[in-house]
Amino acid sequence: MRPYRVLLIGALVAAVCIRLGFWQVSRLRQRLAFKAKVEARMRRPTFEVTARSALPVVTFGTPDSLSYNPGAARGVFDFAHQLVLMGRTVDEVPAVYVVTPLHLFGGAAVLVERGWVPSPDAYTVNLDSLGEPDTAEVKGVLLTVTAARAPTTQDTTWPVHLQSDDPSRLAASFPYPLLPWVLRRTEPPGGTPAGLRPIPAPVIDNGPHLSYAIQWFSFALIALVGSIVLYRKTVKEGRGR
Repeated sequence: MRPYRVLLIGALVAAVCIRLGFWQVSRLRQRLAFKAKVEARMRRPTFEVTARSALPVVTFGTPDSLSYNPGAARGVFDFAHQLVLMGRTVDEVPAVYVVTPLHLFGGAAVLVERGWVPSPDAYTVNLDSLGEPDTAEVKGVLLTVTAARAPTTQDTTWPVHLQSDDPSRLAASFPYPLLPWVLRRTEPPGGTPAGLRPIPAPVIDNGPHLSYAIQWFSFALIALVGSIVLYRKTVKEGRGR
């Protein structure tokens, strides 16, 4: 191999690594902007969820415009149509989320993530021990859940075990309309079953993008320095011969 090709390969590798490093910096900026947006939404006044809550979507733009907004709803829990979100982990403990529709006064319902329960196989749960008064006032945070594909399950009876509680994917399974949000309860009332624990509020951190960017820039530096060292060694050996 001719000596200058070592420098060329090193430069090409370094250029690719630098490009990937700046890409991670761009991802970090996007993440920080999203984090700021979420934090701003969480400081908004509490949105009262009612059977007519789909109407403000026209004003706000899309259901996502209320995602991460504090929310409150009053209604009656429909314990006959509960969902179990399997395969969850909370503080490194295998768990399931218990999701119960809250039938609002007026016809529609909103899916409420009532809490999580430890489960050794992240599937099995005894819902009979997790009952609470039917009529409830729920306070928490509104979330927009989007499933990549339609939920698949072998269950044919309630409760249904699923990976996602995307209302748009599940609407056909319920005998009443579902609002486009999920209300994650963060303030359980005093009568909440002891085994049902509050699901942690969503936390948006900076992600790993900064460390990834540093790694790619380090690889670029290693490629450049290594190619220069190898070039000088190759030239020196060529002169010796």
